[in-house]
Amino acid sequence: MGKLAVLMVTAFVDMVGLLMVIPLLPFYAKALGANGFIVGLLVSAFSVAQLAMSPVWGRFSDRYGRRPALLIGLTASGIAYIVFGFVNSLWLLFLSRLVQGAGGGTVSVIQAYVADAVRPEDRAKGLGWLSAATNAGVALGPVLTPLTAHWGRSGPGLAAAALCMVNVIFAWRFL
Repeated sequence: MGKLAVLMVTAFVDMVGLLMVIPLLPFYAKALGANGFIVGLLVSAFSVAQLAMSPVWGRFSDRYGRRPALLIGLTASGIAYIVFGFVNSLWLLFLSRLVQGAGGGTVSVIQAYVADAVRPEDRAKGLGWLSAATNAGVALGPVLTPLTAHWGRSGPGLAAAALCMVNVIFAWRFL
C-alpha cells in the first residue's frame, strides 16, 4: 500500500473520530452545568490547542521524523477520546478537548508527510486526495455518533478511541 493511501486513511479515520464527539459536546457540557459561553470555550479549546501545537509538531517532525510525530499525536487523541467517554466534570471535558487539540496538531505533519512521500509533480494531486479523505471523514463522523450512542454515554468516546488506536496500529505498520 502506498504511503499516500495510508496517509489518506489516517487522516480520514482521525476526522471520523473528531466528528463523532463534536455533536455531543454541547449536550455533555450542559449536563455538567455549562452555559452557552462555556460551550463556546470548549469548542474553541480544541482549535487553540491545535493552533499552539502545530508549530511544535512541525519542529518535532522535522527533527525526529514524520512517523513518530504522527504516532504520538494520534495516541494523544486516543487518550483524549477515552477521557471524553468517561467525563464527569467540566474540567475533564476541557482537558479532553485540549489534549485532543494538541494531538490534532499533527494535521500539518500529515500534509508534510504527503509532500515528502509523493513526487514534486504529483504533490498538488496528493494533497488534494488528502483533503478529500479528510472531508469524507468529516462527513461520516457525525453519522456514526448516534450509532455508537446506543452503547451508552461512553460509547461515542470509546468508539472514537478504538478507531484512533486502530489508526495508530495501521500507521505504525504501514508508514
